[in-house]
Amino acid sequence: MNVKLECEIVTPMFMAGADGNSPELRPTEFKGMMRFWWRAAKAEDDIEQLRKKEAKIFGGAGETEGKSKISLRILYDRDKFINFIGTNLKSDYELKWSSDGEKRTLIRDYPGISYLLYSTTLSKGRKYIKEGFKFDILLSSFHEQELKEALASLWLAVYLGGFGTRARRGGGNLAINNIQAENTLEVDFKCDVQSKNELKTWIEKNWNNIKSLLEPGNTRKYPVIRGGKLLVFNPENSWTEALNFLGKSFKEFRFQNKSELYETAAFGMPVMHSSPKVRMVPYKDDKRLSERLASPLIFKVIKSGNLYFPILFKLNCELPQIGKEKKDGGWSLVGSPQRVSQQLIDDFLGSLKGKAVEVNL
Repeated sequence: MNVKLECEIVTPMFMAGADGNSPELRPTEFKGMMRFWWRAAKAEDDIEQLRKKEAKIFGGAGETEGKSKISLRILYDRDKFINFIGTNLKSDYELKWSSDGEKRTLIRDYPGISYLLYSTTLSKGRKYIKEGFKFDILLSSFHEQELKEALASLWLAVYLGGFGTRARRGGGNLAINNIQAENTLEVDFKCDVQSKNELKTWIEKNWNNIKSLLEPGNTRKYPVIRGGKLLVFNPENSWTEALNFLGKSFKEFRFQNKSELYETAAFGMPVMHSSPKVRMVPYKDDKRLSERLASPLIFKVIKSGNLYFPILFKLNCELPQIGKEKKDGGWSLVGSPQRVSQQLIDDFLGSLKGKAVEVNL
């Protein structure tokens, strides 16, 4: 069974080849995101069973696990691709912003985009694939159930997430312009709505079909979709306006709550503070788990026709303890790690609810 999806990049995609610099559409990265969203949809409490079920579809390295039952290919015109390689996001799109050193904030036009995509705009910026580039994803398998689950995970990756660097902050969003399939699919890949209420209904219908297919559990041991919060806002006329709306709202909220050292870490770690000079990182008891923790909050843009809908999505998960570290040669823990709630994230979403409709997950 073969399925071909005709895709279009909606927001700049920061995805590179082996050298880490040259823009490239990498099947492994697409498949990696499909794995993530399959797990997020499955919400399996038994982690070992989750791993076995995932390996059955996508392959694994265990002795009893074989190759992936799914083949994923990316097809595109490499001559046209060259014309869609961007070198500096700020100048390419004439996004005007600058830094107010005294107030330590971004000013002028489109500060929200710079805030969300800041690591890609530093110095000369990072090369990327411009919006508007079109390519095909070809999925095939001899196993019908596994292919259906892979397609469900791809739908989630497209409409709840993104691809490449800064995928949770609005980078690498896609639209599906057409689909060719040999059989009827459980999900509708082509979004064709005119209002936020229509988009809410469309997402709910597809998510209900995915739930029927995957039969998700109720765990919160890792980030899952079930029980999350998804807000859909009125559409804008461009991806820049849509993403800037989200980023500007987020920047202003974070600035108002910058004194909440532990609570703001719930948005993702590490969080660096210059006054006092400390960082917040995930801990378990008195041991650092990692220097990073992905944010449970996802910013994205869904395109329908000529409309661009701003989307905020909070994954449902438990937070680890948060440790405050100071730098004295190396980083060292200050005091004891603390467990904090995600109330600040909920407060941020709550501050925007009057402008949005909430999707039932």
